[in-house]
Amino acid sequence: MKLTTRLLVALAFVLAARAADPAAPEYFNAAGFDWRAVVSPPPADDSVAGRADQEMVVQLDLHRTPEQVVLAKHYEKSLDEFTFMAPVLGEWCTAEALPRTRAFFRQANAETRPVIDAAKTAWNRPRPYIFNPDLHPAVEKPNNASYPSGHAYTSSWMAALLSATLPEFAHDWERQAALIRWSRLVGGAHYPADVTAGKILGEAVARDLLKSPKLQHDLEEVRAELRAHLHKKAA
Repeated sequence: MKLTTRLLVALAFVLAARAADPAAPEYFNAAGFDWRAVVSPPPADDSVAGRADQEMVVQLDLHRTPEQVVLAKHYEKSLDEFTFMAPVLGEWCTAEALPRTRAFFRQANAETRPVIDAAKTAWNRPRPYIFNPDLHPAVEKPNNASYPSGHAYTSSWMAALLSATLPEFAHDWERQAALIRWSRLVGGAHYPADVTAGKILGEAVARDLLKSPKLQHDLEEVRAELRAHLHKKAA
């Protein structure tokens, strides 16, 4: 009886703590995630890898096509779960049609964002056009650090979560993530190493997210919402 009472008291403390801290993570503890163990620092400017990065952005800048400009501008500011899903599932993928999906990704994004912000701040790699003023990016010039790429990071963990949700579209999700990563290169916003690091970091965060029982529970609701619309469209 005493043990039961103690357990109830402990549970009450846990619930009270969560109620007192509405920002407590539901899926992912960014503060406890060791991102430094996942990605290495960016290459030094005078290293072989650093010079290769610099040469690649020069060549992309010189040979950028009008189609690549359109691609870069399309994903420049409009990267969210619906921009990501619509090319695969259809234009019906909107926040209005999929409120549970919207809430899920909003929570996941809020909890994972501190990781990429911390990595950018720690390494503070200047953007290509800052290092080389002769470059002419096709996108507006972001004012934060270049390494790792935030677009590559976000698109990579999104692709992994969507692959777990609708695995029959796994190839399409990865293709979408790859296209978004490419858009940041041809747009002139990033070096290749930035994009590679963002991909590695995003995929590592996704693996951690998918260990969360709460996320798995909520993912079932997202899956049900998406499948209901897919079946409706197929009927």
